[in-house]
Amino acid sequence: MARLHDIKEVDLENTYWGVSTSLWFNHCPHHCFGCWNDSTWDLDDSLEIPNDVVVDKTLTYLDSYGMSKDLTLLGGEPFSPYNIKDLVYILQEIKSKRSDTRILAWSGYEFHVLKRSKYMREALEFVDVIVCGRYIDDWNCHGQNKMYGSENQYIVDVKKSLASGTTTYIEKGLKFQNLELLAEEAKRGRRLIND
Repeated sequence: MARLHDIKEVDLENTYWGVSTSLWFNHCPHHCFGCWNDSTWDLDDSLEIPNDVVVDKTLTYLDSYGMSKDLTLLGGEPFSPYNIKDLVYILQEIKSKRSDTRILAWSGYEFHVLKRSKYMREALEFVDVIVCGRYIDDWNCHGQNKMYGSENQYIVDVKKSLASGTTTYIEKGLKFQNLELLAEEAKRGRRLIND
């Protein structure tokens, strides 16, 4: 059973392409200082909704008011270990019944972490665009009309990235640090030392 704070039928703010239906997941392991949505952090079993109810309601909302909408995933942390299996099930079902659904996600995890984790990658494969990185309050970009909250965060074209094996960035914050590249360099350095 998924834990959701809300299934928002029409979301005009948290969208990439225009109008979305959004799923607001419960639980976040990151606990970023200054987070605007800290009420979603703590695990709350009272928010449990059967996955099939989430799927049915979401499918109804995606085509309500005579308009086709995209799907947005946020919270909390959609990719939290407490959410990941439910997220995979929900996305599989939605895409099997409405294959043209475009999906935007926000995650505090780094993209390279998401794509290397078996379960996270399984969910990631349904996503088209993702905003990644933990929120850092000292680098906030409030009032700048950006899709992310702090300048270390970035937006990735997931489909192109997974297909090519190389991360395709749509936008990077002014304080972006390529942690994927740094991790690869550190791994190469360890191999050189061990050789």
